[in-house]
Amino acid sequence: VKKVFFLGLGSNLIFTDDYFDGAILRFLPNNNSIKLTKPHLIHADAGTILDDVIQFGFQNNLVGLEWAGGLPGNVGAAVRGNVGAFGGEIKDVIKDIEVFEAQNGKPRFKNLKRYELKFSYRNSLVKKNGLGVLAATFRLKQADPATIQRARQTYLNNIEYRKIRHPLEFPNCGSVFKNIATPEHVEKILNVYPDLEEKIKRDWYGKVSMGYLIKRLDLSGYRIGNAMISPKHCNFIVNLGGARARDVLSIIKVIEEKFLETFDFTPEVEAEVVE
Repeated sequence: VKKVFFLGLGSNLIFTDDYFDGAILRFLPNNNSIKLTKPHLIHADAGTILDDVIQFGFQNNLVGLEWAGGLPGNVGAAVRGNVGAFGGEIKDVIKDIEVFEAQNGKPRFKNLKRYELKFSYRNSLVKKNGLGVLAATFRLKQADPATIQRARQTYLNNIEYRKIRHPLEFPNCGSVFKNIATPEHVEKILNVYPDLEEKIKRDWYGKVSMGYLIKRLDLSGYRIGNAMISPKHCNFIVNLGGARARDVLSIIKVIEEKFLETFDFTPEVEAEVVE
């Protein structure tokens, strides 16, 4: 086997139109994939759906993951990409993980603490080094019934937000680009759009929304073949039926060129191209 790719549920991935010459490993959940190891610690296998971990937490009077309501994917992928939404990130609730890697054709297993994972915005040591996540331990907060109820409502509100704002009616890979978080790049955007300063502080947790910027650059609905920038949320490229990976990648290139022309930098792609 020339290469190994660890697959979650497939979000944030773009497989090229060419043949993938390697092995794809996917971890599936089982009946005992989630358990409490201490009153505030949840251990979950990599294949466990992230939403199931949130619900298990509520059932055991634990909060801290409600921001992830409706995020697609499983535990392994969530850790790998340090997923986040509404100001929360997986790095904030991870205690440690179990991983393996293939060295000279042989698997090597080890535990990694949170500080060893080198989490950054939508990135981690797992992703950088191509490690396979076997399981993760989440450190959550014990809460009283009123706090649990508020957390449940936040969870439900976030799911509803995604249903309304995201183009779930068409196949897509999720967010294509990372939101703009680098201070230098935020400053360049403010030089062009100074009216965004308050919105960045109030609504976007110090970042700049890529969906907003792509729309403001008049690329909403831009189409190549059967791939299109969704007018519903411009950081999504949807498949209208029979789109090829090259169509999606061509649209990404158009967005990058428009950013370079307007802001003098190219945004970072969040979706991973697998080839």
